[in-house]
Amino acid sequence: MTDRRAPTVSIGDGERTPFASDARGVSNVVGYVLIFSLVTITIGTVFAVGITGLEDRQAAERIANVERAFDVFDDNVRDVQRYGDPSRSTEIRLSGGAITLTEPTAVELRNASGGLVGRSLDSRSLTYTSGDTTIAYENGAWFRGDGTGAVMRSEPRFVAADGRTTLPIVRLYPLGEETVEQEGTVQIVVERSSRPRLVETADASADDGPFDLWIESPYAEAWERYFVRTDGFSVNTDATDTANDTVVAHLNHSDRVFVADDAVNVRLLR
Repeated sequence: MTDRRAPTVSIGDGERTPFASDARGVSNVVGYVLIFSLVTITIGTVFAVGITGLEDRQAAERIANVERAFDVFDDNVRDVQRYGDPSRSTEIRLSGGAITLTEPTAVELRNASGGLVGRSLDSRSLTYTSGDTTIAYENGAWFRGDGTGAVMRSEPRFVAADGRTTLPIVRLYPLGEETVEQEGTVQIVVERSSRPRLVETADASADDGPFDLWIESPYAEAWERYFVRTDGFSVNTDATDTANDTVVAHLNHSDRVFVADDAVNVRLLR
């Protein structure tokens, strides 16, 4: 009986190729390299994206912690302002940022002829900076800024109704160090000032009313939006110049105007 099975080794062409080529080993190596490369790229991509996302989340949480601290600071200032508490303390974790009592800004009440009523009220701003982010408290309000824009996160306690407007202006005075920049925590102590609490009054019939409130501030645009949405105020567009940090609000209830000057001392303790 003839054996018809195929030979296990193929005979090549003469003596030059005694055996036929077998690419199975090369295919296994190529497959292994491709799979290893795919796994490596996948792990690298997940690692890079994950680390970036984690860093962004940590940065956002640091800023959120500072915002919560400014909420507490705002409440503490109001306690000193309203109830006469001798002092209050707020802790802020800087995480490499800086806290500063910046250069003064000004608040003025002017009459219809543009004349100053009472006196100009100058005040410092308490400002936290980290990269492009700023958080600042000034004149009874605090703001969050990123890049060139800012929003008011806590409004001042201005009240306007029935022909009367009350404007409590909180002025910060630095005692001691004015800038702290570090990784750790800084303690911000607010104290009742020895300066007397003054209340300036303006009578439209006697002082050439109605009146405008002039605010000089790096957050003029945020102040402008506040006056647009708040009853009792309207923006004096002819005098407002936010590009030069000036906003002017017309007082719609200005038969009588009360400007309360609340002075608060601020200490930055490492």
